[in-house]
Amino acid sequence: MSNFIKLDLETNEGANIRVNTHYIQPYKEELEQFLDGLDYMKTLKFARSMMISQEIKSNNVIEGIKDDLSIIDKVITQRKENLSNQERQRIINLYHGYQYILTHKAINKDTLKELYDQLSENILDPRDKIRMGKYYRTAPVYIIKGNRLDVEPFMGINENKIEYHMNQLFEFINNNELEETEINKFIKSQIMHFYFVYIHPYFDVNGRTSRTVAMWYLLNNKNYPYIIFNRAIAFNKKNYEPNIIKGRNYGDITLFIKYMLTSVEKELEKEYLIHSIEETTKEYLSKYDLQMLEYLLTMNGNITLKDLLTTYNRYNEKENTERVLEEKIKPLIDKKILVEKVETKGYITNEIRNQIIGLNPEIIEVDNSKIKHLDINKYI
Repeated sequence: MSNFIKLDLETNEGANIRVNTHYIQPYKEELEQFLDGLDYMKTLKFARSMMISQEIKSNNVIEGIKDDLSIIDKVITQRKENLSNQERQRIINLYHGYQYILTHKAINKDTLKELYDQLSENILDPRDKIRMGKYYRTAPVYIIKGNRLDVEPFMGINENKIEYHMNQLFEFINNNELEETEINKFIKSQIMHFYFVYIHPYFDVNGRTSRTVAMWYLLNNKNYPYIIFNRAIAFNKKNYEPNIIKGRNYGDITLFIKYMLTSVEKELEKEYLIHSIEETTKEYLSKYDLQMLEYLLTMNGNITLKDLLTTYNRYNEKENTERVLEEKIKPLIDKKILVEKVETKGYITNEIRNQIIGLNPEIIEVDNSKIKHLDINKYI
C-alpha cells in the first residue's frame, strides 16, 4: 500500500499533487503533543496578537520588506512616517486584508477577488493592471528563482488554464475529507498555500495572497495556534523557496509540509517560553520587548549584545546602534528579563564593550519536554 495520497489538485502536466503521509506522521504527532494543554494558544485572542502587527511584518519580511513593528503601527494608525507611498501601501493593504478575512467566511472566486483587490491596491504595475482579466491574469507570468536574473525563471500556469486550476483549488478548500483533526486542517492550509503559488494567478502579490488565504482558512476553522506560520517562514526563509521549488519540480510537496510543520513548532515553542516569562515577571512587556525576545531565541551562534543587534538588523532596516541598544535592548535588561554576564574582548562601538547576555533563569518556568527545537540552556 502506498504511503502517498494523491490530491485532487493537478500539475500543469496533468499529474496529481501528492504527499507522503507516512513520512510526515512523526512531525504531525510531535506538534500535536506540543500543543496538548496549551489552551491559551487555541484562542482568537492569541491569533489576533500574532496577526496585528507581527504577521503583517512577517508576511512582508518574506517578500524582502523589513519595516520595524513601530513603523507598521504608525502606518496602521495613519500617523506620518518617512516611508515611500508604496511601502506604506503594502502595510495598509495587508492590514485591510487581515481585517477582511477576520470578518468574511466564504472562500470562493468572488471573495478571493475582493481580498486580492485590497492586497494589491495601488501597488500593481500599470501595464499589469491593463492585462488583468476580471479575476485572473490574461498573459504569462515569470517567477524569478531567488531574485537571480541569471537563472531561467519558472512560469505560472498558462493563463488559459488558470480558471480550471483555481476551480480545483476552491473545490479542495470546500471539501472536508482532510479535516478530521486540527493538524490536518493546518496541513490543508499549507497545501492551499503551495498550490496557489504554483498556479500564480496574478502578475504580482501572489505570495502575500496565498499566505493570507491560508490564514483565512485557519481562522474559519478556529485553528488559531497555526496563524504564526508567516513568522515561521520569515525566520527560516532560506528553506522556504527551495521546498516550494522541489514541490513544483516533482509534484511531491512532502518536504514542504515537513518544513511548515517543524518551522511552526519552533515558533510556537518560542511563544511558549515567552509566555512563561510574561506570566512569571511582574514587569509589563511591550510588543517591542516581545519581538526582541523572539530575535534572541532565533539566534544560533553566540548570545551577545552585538549578535542580538546583528539579528535585529537582519529582520529590520538597519538602525543606529546606540538607538537600538537604548530603546530596544536596555528595557529588557532594566526589567531583569535579560541579564548581562561578562564583557567580551570586543566592542560594539568605539566606546561600548560587547557583553555575553542571557535570559534571567529565575523567570523561566516551563516543561522542558515541550521544548525540542530550542536549547534553553543556551539562552540562559
